[in-house]
Amino acid sequence: MGESDRPGICGQLSVRAELLASLIDQAPSRVRKRLDKDPAIAHAWTWTAEATCVTISTGDETVRLEVQTESKRVTQIDQVSCSCLLSPKCFHLLACVSCLPIETDAADSDNEVLQTQASQSEDVDEPSVIEITDAMRDAAGRCIDAIEWMLRSGARRCGVVLQSSLLRAAHQCRAAGLVHLSSAVLSVVEGVVRLRAQSGNTDVAQLQSDLARAVVLARCVLRQPSADLETIGQVRRSFEPVDVSRLVSLLAEPIVTRSGYAGVCVYLMADDGGVYQVSEVRPGEAELASQAYRGGFELGGTTISAFQLCRSDVDVQNMTASPDRRLGRGSKTRWAVRKQTAGPIDASPTWKKRFGRSLADQVDQLFAVQKSVGPTAAADNDFVAFGCQVLGRHEDAVLVKADDVSRPLRLRIALDTDQVPYRENLELLARSPGLELFVIGRVRRHQAGSIDALAIRVEARREESDDDPRLELPDSWRNVCQLGLDRLERHFFSRTDPEADAPSLAAAEDARGQTEPSVDGVAGLARQQLALVLGGRGSVASPASAGHRRMIRTLTRQMLPTAAKLADAVAAAAVAPESKVSDPGAEDDLPGLCDLLAASDRYQNMFRADYHRQAWNDWLS
Repeated sequence: MGESDRPGICGQLSVRAELLASLIDQAPSRVRKRLDKDPAIAHAWTWTAEATCVTISTGDETVRLEVQTESKRVTQIDQVSCSCLLSPKCFHLLACVSCLPIETDAADSDNEVLQTQASQSEDVDEPSVIEITDAMRDAAGRCIDAIEWMLRSGARRCGVVLQSSLLRAAHQCRAAGLVHLSSAVLSVVEGVVRLRAQSGNTDVAQLQSDLARAVVLARCVLRQPSADLETIGQVRRSFEPVDVSRLVSLLAEPIVTRSGYAGVCVYLMADDGGVYQVSEVRPGEAELASQAYRGGFELGGTTISAFQLCRSDVDVQNMTASPDRRLGRGSKTRWAVRKQTAGPIDASPTWKKRFGRSLADQVDQLFAVQKSVGPTAAADNDFVAFGCQVLGRHEDAVLVKADDVSRPLRLRIALDTDQVPYRENLELLARSPGLELFVIGRVRRHQAGSIDALAIRVEARREESDDDPRLELPDSWRNVCQLGLDRLERHFFSRTDPEADAPSLAAAEDARGQTEPSVDGVAGLARQQLALVLGGRGSVASPASAGHRRMIRTLTRQMLPTAAKLADAVAAAAVAPESKVSDPGAEDDLPGLCDLLAASDRYQNMFRADYHRQAWNDWLS
């Protein structure tokens, strides 16, 4: 049976970066120019999924994508064809392939299904420091060249020729072993494609971050004789032995990525104080999250569902873990799963080691952790746990009063899609004011007072009367609700209040006034950076313009001399003649646009980190 749903079909496919670059390079100039004028034209064509291929009807011609049944990957030239005489150098084929998500090595490494269980448990002897080779330097220099040229024209005018240069640079990095740099450059291309296609998934802030990260990684390779594994990366995750014998479940979270992967991740607290994870992620739509939640996890010789694992204690032997705290699941590990002991979770020694502090101390600790530009940081850094009482609904959040915080907090939706029940569950909780809960969530660093609610525990925390609202969960849930995976029902609540949508005006105004920062001292620098990324050097105000001089005066008045110097340097580099702009691969007195972008991004991140840390401290004090 066919399916005519272009967004759904396209989201399930992926194209190999070097194949896309090859198709772009071999296409005639007139074909590339035509695609640059309308990069999203293939979105309007009719896409039909069949048993072994995807066909796209353009009206007069038909494009065929022969895809692998399970992986849905387009990796070879013989997998693509068009009915027109110019195939494979035709406009129709290039338009279809260029709108597919680009296959990244990061996606492969995050997909645990693609790794064998044996490789997960083996100890891989990887050197901690890697000598930089000439091939690595050549690849990094090519990345800097491509990014520099992209910044001169801007992402909005980054046509298929520039995209091909970026894809070729990413492929060269991959071949030279620069895994993280390759992934960063491919993410840049993905962001550019979404931007030019005016996709709803466009994330300009992420595009800026990916560009800056790629520059930093490339410069580390160019300027140092050696680099650590944090900077270089590795094709296959290494799993090293860890001194862990006991795991206590924390929560389960649905995973839905823009690159077309979905599944579930279970977080477990270990007796060494860390939080580890096991996950089941596959290519597909968001519905796979609920399927993976009820399906089986292979843990050594044990099979258990994520639903059970996130409500269990586990004794383990021969445990291994990757640097980002993913647990090995091979045959050498031993897992003994048992139900959690009765009693409040916060009485557990393992729990106390991680969360046995006030909410203010937990938040302060997570801001103290510096994230690396290399691999993905351990995903538990932003977790907090606290007891609270529901106040009601305010705008798009549930207002709660935490035990040790005077101001109300906002519980927000972590992932707002119809396929996961975050929104429905929070709406029901908001209609039960007075309900006491134990919440596990992820702090929104940039919004003081806002926490993404991930799981709740229902426990007796004080003497209750008959008038107090209660939440009675099914026995199989063991007093735990994973808000993104379990669906609460109206009959679980003893009492709901349809008027609970409007908490007291004093609490609402307090939350409104404190959550969003009123002043951002680097707003001018951020606007300049955005203009550079989107519009290129021609969109940056010149040093002699009134707007630029006004921004410099503002930064100087706010006692931000470093921000003022960066803004002046970007403006000077943007208006410099082509002959005087730094050669991207050389070290000149005048820094290139890519280096200035990375420096500006780093400064803003540090400034905002201090700003938001102080905002959270003020909120929780």
